[in-house]
Amino acid sequence: MAFGAELVWLWTLKINTLAPKRVQKIDGGDSWGSLAMSGGINLLLSWGSVNCGAAVITDNEKKSLLTLSKQTPSITNTLKSHLAGSEFVGCEQIRRDRIMKFTFVKTIGAGFSNTRYVILEAMERYSNILITDGDGIIIETAKHIHPADNPYRSVLPGQMYILPPEFSGITLEEWTASPSAETLPKIAGFGRALIKKTESLSLDDAVKYLSRFYTEEPSERFIFQKIGRYITAFPIELDSSEALSGDAAAEVVLAPMFKHAFDSRVKKITDHIIKEATRRERQIEDINKLLYNEEPEKYRIYGEAVVANLWKIKQGASEAELTSWDKEGREIICKVPLNPAMTASQNGARFFAKYKKIIAAQNRAMTVLQRAQEELDDLMEALALAMSVSDAESVAMLEEEAGIRKERASKGSKKKEAPLPPHKRFDLGYALVFAGLSAKGNRYVTFKTASPNDIWFHAQGIPGAHVILRFIMDTEEEERAFALNFCASLAADFSKGHGSRSMRVDYTQRKHVSPIKGGVANVTYKEFKSLTGDSDFWKEHLREIK
Repeated sequence: MAFGAELVWLWTLKINTLAPKRVQKIDGGDSWGSLAMSGGINLLLSWGSVNCGAAVITDNEKKSLLTLSKQTPSITNTLKSHLAGSEFVGCEQIRRDRIMKFTFVKTIGAGFSNTRYVILEAMERYSNILITDGDGIIIETAKHIHPADNPYRSVLPGQMYILPPEFSGITLEEWTASPSAETLPKIAGFGRALIKKTESLSLDDAVKYLSRFYTEEPSERFIFQKIGRYITAFPIELDSSEALSGDAAAEVVLAPMFKHAFDSRVKKITDHIIKEATRRERQIEDINKLLYNEEPEKYRIYGEAVVANLWKIKQGASEAELTSWDKEGREIICKVPLNPAMTASQNGARFFAKYKKIIAAQNRAMTVLQRAQEELDDLMEALALAMSVSDAESVAMLEEEAGIRKERASKGSKKKEAPLPPHKRFDLGYALVFAGLSAKGNRYVTFKTASPNDIWFHAQGIPGAHVILRFIMDTEEEERAFALNFCASLAADFSKGHGSRSMRVDYTQRKHVSPIKGGVANVTYKEFKSLTGDSDFWKEHLREIK
């Protein structure tokens, strides 16, 4: 999400209300750092290209970010060594730009202290964070900028910090002193998307509302809102904008961070599944080549020809034209390659040995082929389900099943029980719902969890989740209809047809479902009915049933 300097100004005002606070702990990952401060405050600073900015986050949000992060950048260690135990004393916006300067003071002895500045340049793909000493000398920066990369300024440890080029224009105060529609786009301190919207207001209203920005203590409430992909704040809700219910920081910083991390985790799972599926496909291809190999029949014919014509074969011959018979008993003449170093009998035995070896391999291959095909079916089902999940808990279960993510046991802790196959459970109050999240999860909910009279659901004709509905008390007709539609929605959403608002979903009693090897759903079922499943229905009603 894009944003302008006006949003940074509001962030600065909010963050300043936190000071003074003691910095107790610093965490970080990928392109963000979190400062845990006294009073249970967590200040998030992010310099990611799609999620730059500052926000106050909860402990649970920080924990989730740490779980999702792949690495800890070196700047985090620098922040730890210089800021741990210091006092956060304030924050300011520099030059009415998307630049924030955080001040920290640390006591180092009786009457002595040092000052550290953390500067966050929240400029999307050019975003950066750095720490300087009290004189503005850079101690460390997340992104090193060398003179060859930027002739205007370099950003390297040991150098004086230089601000990015300033926006050329007029100040807000200059414009309000002599307002005009022609000079409105030239005001510095606002994003272009907001100024463009402001142009649709009358000149008097533009002056009235813009003059409320960049005051020390704004008395008016600002409404956070979205204009396309642009996030801003304004005293009134602008035309064609979408008002945001919460803090804009959550929309600008947190939401993209979680989405990016979530998408990365899902991609890792799907890449793993695709890799395994490709390996199985190649294995099946190789096995089929072996099964349809005509070599064993050739060696049988050669062997029988040699045995039937031992007396015709001269010692030391490398080839012999001999009579033999095909599978239908028809006489054939074939040229048989011989090993001159062997006797005729030895050559015959050699051909029969090759024949038996290939036949034995083909027999073994049939068993391997069946297993490989079953595994491929499971993987294609797992792929459809992995691409449909939308919550971190489900992703974690799939990661654990795939061996991508393993929980580390702490020293002295008891060995954890093996996790259940990936599946979700919902409590409707009068009914329980179970949905498999993988092939193993499907088998678990259908053949381990479900009772014979429970209702089984599956998207028609495509890979997807097995969904089980179990009524635990008497229900009204309306409740029963809701439960059926809820389960049909789950089956539609957790399938290869994920996202469809109209998908056929079959349902029947669990006792009419039987396992089979291969095929859609790896089951066969009878006496079923069908519903139209809306992928979004279960999500829209999930909050109501919690």
